[in-house]
Amino acid sequence: MDQVLSQNEVDALLNAVSDGRVEGPDAGKQDASGIVHYDLANQDRIIRGRMPTLDIIHDRFIRLFRISLSAALRKVANIGVNSSGPIKFGEFMNSLPLPSCLNILRIEPLRGSAVMVIESKLLYALVDSLFGGNDVPYTKIEGKDFTQIEIKVARRIVMSAVDDLEKAWAPVFPIKISYSRTEINPQFVAIVPPSDVVISTAFDIELEKMSGSIKLVIPYSTLEPIKSKLSVGFQNEQLEVDHIWINRIKSQLMGTSVNLTVSLGNCWINLRDLMEIASGDVLILERDCDKALDVMVEGIHKFRGIPGIIRGNKAIKITELIGDN
Repeated sequence: MDQVLSQNEVDALLNAVSDGRVEGPDAGKQDASGIVHYDLANQDRIIRGRMPTLDIIHDRFIRLFRISLSAALRKVANIGVNSSGPIKFGEFMNSLPLPSCLNILRIEPLRGSAVMVIESKLLYALVDSLFGGNDVPYTKIEGKDFTQIEIKVARRIVMSAVDDLEKAWAPVFPIKISYSRTEINPQFVAIVPPSDVVISTAFDIELEKMSGSIKLVIPYSTLEPIKSKLSVGFQNEQLEVDHIWINRIKSQLMGTSVNLTVSLGNCWINLRDLMEIASGDVLILERDCDKALDVMVEGIHKFRGIPGIIRGNKAIKITELIGDN
């Protein structure tokens, strides 16, 4: 088709599609029964609902990592969350420049790996600051490769971030993050297929003369087994003990009546002898008279004691505790 449509013809065609007079490209994907064809080769995931607990974890991580990074640089570093949300892994990797500092992390006991990306200009500024410079990055970054010193500095920063990230996750779901390797080319990082969905979080770091970002990418399939924990709208900073309720329950339990029985002993007798028992007969028990008796609480053996009489009432004197009381 060599004919080029004019602007008026394009506008008229778009209006016809929106009004339903002309079928669009997606009109044939749904039949009259309302069934939508699903492509099994496309593994797009529909993520329903937010994960507010994950935001709380990131906020806790920011507070911890701000202290760690400021102590390492010996200057104030401000950190904040720029964005967080689902994105296809292929789209995220295509958005990264070359070179990029991509650090692969292993998350246990969850399945899969995560990626922590340090922006190139931020890495150069951090290296310059750690070695006594004024955290001013290179003016031209494109095409410049990382040196071994810069990679070791990146690993040091990542390990510090990993420690704080583990502490941030601990109240919700304890995890162990281990460093795997560092890659420069995004094509060499394939933790999940390009069509899979990942949760990408960008942390903005502001130094005195420079700012950059650190991005944390976790596959959605890794977080899916604990999605119920991350979907809870509130998480305590720590497991707090409610002493008021404990004392109230304890006072109620202390007033509960329990059945206490004392076993004098046992013996075996056949039915013929039992039918012939008369007053004055003696039954020999399987227990010596000088040994302590078993004291049962609701059928559970808890004590041993010696029988006696106090003020005309039968009594038992506890001499031994059985088990954990």
